[in-house]
Amino acid sequence: MAEKAYEGLMNRLITEHEDSTLSLTQCCSVGGLGGNPYRDGSFEYYISEKIRDNEAKATGPFIMGCLELNK
Repeated sequence: MAEKAYEGLMNRLITEHEDSTLSLTQCCSVGGLGGNPYRDGSFEYYISEKIRDNEAKATGPFIMGCLELNK
């Protein structure tokens, strides 16, 4: 299952640049619960947030997963 997830991420969300660096695309820019305006943690909340490349809350887990898989 982990290998399949890794392949999906590599094929759909990782882009390689001309200088050989990589970007993880389509990351949720922010996230949290509560506050004003209220953030309820629902699917609708997260899909309405801005997306950007290389957001730390996405790249960190991706790198940790790669290390676990020895990639």
